[in-house]
Amino acid sequence: MRYLSWLIALPLLQYALFSSLSQAAAPALPVAAPVAAADAKLAIHAVTRVADGQAGYVHYFLITHPDGTLEEQLGIELEDQRIAWSFPGAGVIVSEFVYNGLLDIAGERFFIEHLHGIRPFRTAAEMRVLRNELNSRVAFWIDNDTPYCVFRQPGESFCLNCGDFVARILFPGSTPQLVGLPKEFTRTLGDMPTTDDLLIYMLGLHNLPDAKSRLQRLASLKLPESLRLDVAAMLQPDNTALASATPAATAASGTPEKKSRSRLAVRKTQNKKL
Repeated sequence: MRYLSWLIALPLLQYALFSSLSQAAAPALPVAAPVAAADAKLAIHAVTRVADGQAGYVHYFLITHPDGTLEEQLGIELEDQRIAWSFPGAGVIVSEFVYNGLLDIAGERFFIEHLHGIRPFRTAAEMRVLRNELNSRVAFWIDNDTPYCVFRQPGESFCLNCGDFVARILFPGSTPQLVGLPKEFTRTLGDMPTTDDLLIYMLGLHNLPDAKSRLQRLASLKLPESLRLDVAAMLQPDNTALASATPAATAASGTPEKKSRSRLAVRKTQNKKL
């Protein structure tokens, strides 16, 4: 029996020895390349001018109508640094970018004051898609002679205010007339978000629970002063917002009303739904 056990064990020992030698001699298997991580989020980028590489940026303006009425106006920067927007009296058009000056629309002169611009998406992938499709998205509305309106009444022909237009360029829906707002946008800001809500979203403040936490985050962002004051006044419309949203080393003097007259003057009546 002892001899039989040895006969059985010997082949097993030979097999084990052969296997270990084969594994030692075999070349090491290549290590699988790590799966690429999701597109990392970019820092918030806000600007005060147009520039190369900013196609798709959303710009905020104040316009003064010929009768003196103030209105907030949004537009999209194009690759050639012109602006695409739905403008009063003209509908969806592309025009030269005006910082501080007059824009003539059918013989009517509107005074334009540029406030600030911001990159709408936080990832490079989203910005690539927007830039690749930007011209065709804008051209659809121009080719259809889309008129301007502040609020579209039931039964009226399809028209867009500036917020409607920008939302459809950034978030096209299943059909051009629909807007495909992201779930995280509508979940935190409601089903009827406004142009102010869009600014909160682009600044990455929408997921924060209250004004205090948003103001704290706002203070940490590198932003043009006019934009910081504008958002502080939006979140907490009194002078205490100024101190909590402005870094101590660069604390601003004066009141938000003086430094951010433009948006404060129109926010209550002209904050448009998307």
